[in-house]
Formats: sequence, structure tokens, C-alpha cells
Amino acid sequence: MTQARMLHPARRAYRGDLTDPARWAAWEPRRGDILVSTPPKCGTTWAQTILSMLVSGGPDLPGRLPDLSPWIDADLGVPASEVAAALAMQGERRVVKTHTPADGFPVWDGVTVIAVYRHPLDVFFSLRKHIVNRVSAEESHPMRLPVPASIRHYLNGEVDLDDFDNDFLSTLTRHYVETALSGRLPELQLFHYADMVRDGRRTVERLAHAAGIEADNSLIESVTEATKFESMKSRAADYAPVGGTGFWKSDAAFFDSATSRKWEGHLSQQELLLYEARLAELVPDRLERAWLEHGDQAAMDPQQRERSQR
Repeated sequence: MTQARMLHPARRAYRGDLTDPARWAAWEPRRGDILVSTPPKCGTTWAQTILSMLVSGGPDLPGRLPDLSPWIDADLGVPASEVAAALAMQGERRVVKTHTPADGFPVWDGVTVIAVYRHPLDVFFSLRKHIVNRVSAEESHPMRLPVPASIRHYLNGEVDLDDFDNDFLSTLTRHYVETALSGRLPELQLFHYADMVRDGRRTVERLAHAAGIEADNSLIESVTEATKFESMKSRAADYAPVGGTGFWKSDAAFFDSATSRKWEGHLSQQELLLYEARLAELVPDRLERAWLEHGDQAAMDPQQRERSQR
């Protein structure tokens, strides 16, 4: 097992209610390790599960996903020493996750970084259900407010590196700009949730290729079947972050619907215009905004794209 060589240190630290940059020390990266770096509610758990199954050689994982593939820089009540010990016991390749942008962690030689993004309005509506399902979320949490107040809070919030766990459009776009657009990770493997939903088998194939994992048709098929939405939801306690601990009111509700265009019928025209203006402020380039919203489908004409998402 060859330890990965650090090429560049982290440029800055991101902190929050859960995020603790000191916990990066619990992971000593090896060449071949895989880091899944995403904003929240963008397909993190799905990507982690697929990659963990591919690394394990099949859908029968040797343990629960949160234990095998920890959220490395989050304090979820498990001592960092226990996370480090569990990672050290695993085979040569490990899969870990973070919601921290790429400027908040080192660049390592031989570590594959995979980033996944999703339409920011789909993220917003998923976050609302996510917060309702969280036992510790206060009744006054902005994501529990009526949609008109909640969407304005989401759109208007500003990035705070010392309070980065806030659910703002600006924190999502900060991740996108510093990870996908910055050039900090020349070999970054980039995925979009809409493309993943459109073709699950192709997603498994692409993730295997991105991670340099040789996978025959049998492995691709078995992992595709095991990571379908219904299959993962039926075993939510094994896959959801801190599943089975009482962190969520319902582990199964962590897996909501795996759909897109959640905003339709819920946002006014004025709210959509506010969103478009704010997104243009945060991501000025039109093509970069289009990919953040639609992934590879951004190249389609609008009518074709809408048909493909239904």
C-alpha cells in the first residue's frame, strides 16, 4: 500500500456545525483512493455506493456504507481515531467523501477526485425535505419556512468559510467554482446528477472508468441493479449517512424521490427570475451555468432537454 504524495496543500479551511477541517488527518491517502467531493444533495451517497461496490468487486459490501466510506471532515459523533482505525483496516483502495470545495483539501498524487453537481433548484427542494427529516433541525430553520421566504434565504445568503454548512446557493456555487472551474484538480472526474439519473448503467460504467476500475458486464449489471433508487431506499440504514443512529426521523426518507425539476409549480415567475439573476452573479459564464444546471444535457435544445428530464 503506497501512501499518496501531497502535491499541494489546502489553500484555506472550511468550517461549520458539522465540518471540521482537523478531521482530514483521520485519512492518510493511498494511491488509488477515491475522494467524492460534492455539494449536499447532489448524489453523494449514490456515487459513494457505486464506487464502493466497484472497489469491493460486487454489491455485497463488507459493512455499512458510512463506516466504509466516511464523510471524512465531518464530526458526526464518531471519534476521529475510530474513523482512522476503520480506514486503516480496509484494503488497498478506499472511498471517502466531503462536501468541502477543492481549495479546502490538499491535492494528492494518485488520488482520484470525483465531483457531482445538480440543478441548484432541485438541490433547494431536496434540502427542504432533508432538513424536515433531521431530528436536530430547529423549527425555525430557514429551510422549514414557507417556500417564498425559504427560497429568498437560499438565494441571498453569502458564503462564510467559518460557517460553511449553511444551505445557500452561494455555498453550492462556491464548490462548483473552486472545484470544477478552478483548474486546481487537472484530472478531476466530473459528473452531473441529471446524467446519472438518465442512464444508471452508463453511470456505473463511467464511474468505473473514472476510477480506473476494470469492470466486466456482470459487475456493471449487478452494481447497477443494487444501486437503483428503490434498492438503496429499501436498505436505507445501510447506506444513509449515520443511518441507524437516530440522526434521521426516517432513514428511508433520506432517499426522497431521485427526480429533477422539483421546482415546477412551486416557484413564481418572479422567484425564478431572482434565481436566474443571482446564479448569473455567482457564475457569470453562461455555458458554465448551463452545465451546472443540466450537465451534458445543456447541449440539447430546451424542448429536447425538457423531454429527457420527464
